[in-house]
Amino acid sequence: MNEMRAAFADPVHDSQRCFRATLAALAEPLQPQTLPALPAELPGLMPATAALLYTLLDQDVSVWLPPLPADTLASLRFHTGLRLATAPEQADFVVLPLGAPLPPLAALKAGEPEYPDRSATVLLETAGFNAEQVEACGPGFAAPRRFGMNGAPDDFWRQWRDNHARFPLGVDILLISGERVAGLPRSTRVKEG
Repeated sequence: MNEMRAAFADPVHDSQRCFRATLAALAEPLQPQTLPALPAELPGLMPATAALLYTLLDQDVSVWLPPLPADTLASLRFHTGLRLATAPEQADFVVLPLGAPLPPLAALKAGEPEYPDRSATVLLETAGFNAEQVEACGPGFAAPRRFGMNGAPDDFWRQWRDNHARFPLGVDILLISGERVAGLPRSTRVKEG
């Protein structure tokens, strides 16, 4: 039998606080935010990833997950009404734990001209944040900002530039490291170096 894991200690208020922190991360792209509340550990996922899943998922959205422990899936199903997509291309949310291969961003749901909001959000775990890889600018930046992530997939930033070129279509990404999240909305422009 699978072990049922608790979600947030105060589900309503903790998820609201995490949602506000996530909005702040997207409003100030690539400026990492520490999530103010974390749930009990979910095996196979970082603490911030678990918090974001408990905050963002419900029975009206689909999520693609790589293989995860059965108790993690059971807990997510119980607390969120988890609805799994069979492929990343079909999902509203795509979860990539540390080391998971990055599917082609161009293959994920990018929205439609009339409804650009009907796109996927990727939750991508990283081994940490740094300021070594790109200079970014766009809406939400008072000035260009340096950013990098440890363990980024080899072609991540090239794929990101292609994703940005489709704006207002494209995917948004939440970069995760431990208890922190950095937003990368499709409106963000990056140049490497």
